[in-house]
Amino acid sequence: MRIGVNATSLNARNFETFIQLAKLHSEHTFLFFYDSETSHSTLPENIIPLVITPQAAISLKWKICYNLKLSASLKKNKADIFISEKFISLKTKIPQILLSPDLTYIFYQALIDKKHFSFYKNNIPKFLNNARKIVVNSHYFKNEIIERFKIEEQKIEIIYPEIKKISDTISQEEREVIKEKYTEGNEYFIYNGIISTEQNLLNLLKAFSFFKKRQRSKMQLLLTGKPGEKYDEFVRSLQSYRFKNDVKVLEGVSPNETEKILSFAYAMLYVPFYEAEGIEVIEAMKMEAPLIVSETGILKEYCGDAALYVDPNNFNAIAEKMMLLFKDELKRKELIEKGRLQVKLFENKNPIFELFEIIKEAHLLATL
Repeated sequence: MRIGVNATSLNARNFETFIQLAKLHSEHTFLFFYDSETSHSTLPENIIPLVITPQAAISLKWKICYNLKLSASLKKNKADIFISEKFISLKTKIPQILLSPDLTYIFYQALIDKKHFSFYKNNIPKFLNNARKIVVNSHYFKNEIIERFKIEEQKIEIIYPEIKKISDTISQEEREVIKEKYTEGNEYFIYNGIISTEQNLLNLLKAFSFFKKRQRSKMQLLLTGKPGEKYDEFVRSLQSYRFKNDVKVLEGVSPNETEKILSFAYAMLYVPFYEAEGIEVIEAMKMEAPLIVSETGILKEYCGDAALYVDPNNFNAIAEKMMLLFKDELKRKELIEKGRLQVKLFENKNPIFELFEIIKEAHLLATL
């Protein structure tokens, strides 16, 4: 097969999946489409990089890139199938696989620029209908697509995120080192994810203030992860925060170090208004951190009964759950134990194998 891939659209996790897929299947050729020049020195030999311009902004440029130039390039390069995240072409005749369709415009319009809202509203249903296969990360999104867009069930496949089992335990001595390094030896809550006001971090800070006023403890709050939009603005806003000395934004922390910080947290707080991925809560369960999370569909599916759920709009409710765990050590231990069981749903998965089976099926269906 000659497998076309919209490399520009892929997040880091999915990009690595396709790199590994190409390495495992050297008998197939992968056409990686980009919308600008990029370095290709580390790509396997069976990946051919191709550049399609103009950059595919959500505008007339998108139509030129996806519907005209991409469609022509797929035909010219004799692609048998095309795979893209969020968007696909509406003009090509070859079978397409749509990864992670963007439904943000339905569930949380505040995250969508007003001038882009009509684009999503008009085109997402077309993408879903034109795709030969749709790949999502949960039953929650599968059911939403079936009910809202009347897409046939057999067209939608679920691939859960992969999580690796922990081989080494972390010692009590390391716990003390971590606590001393980041919180002067004090207990701490942690948020791990995109650091941005759009992740509801302002309500999280309000909840932490409520907690500190009520409990008068030395508990701290650590914020780890990658900077998002308005990151600098958010960090500056912390300067006027009442409990600023008890809140720390950790920059440039390695994944290995983040796991250690998670494993010693009093609880992980993850309360976004809308969540489409949820890998952070799986990582937290893996590291045995109790969870307080938003009551959104995908997080409920991922966490099961291993979390306390809150309305992300209600900072008082978030604070109440924080105080519950602070006062009830048995409840905290119960969540840890349930997390150990829940995380098994994501262990020993093979998303690379599952994705390739979907590619083969979509290609086979096109030849019938």
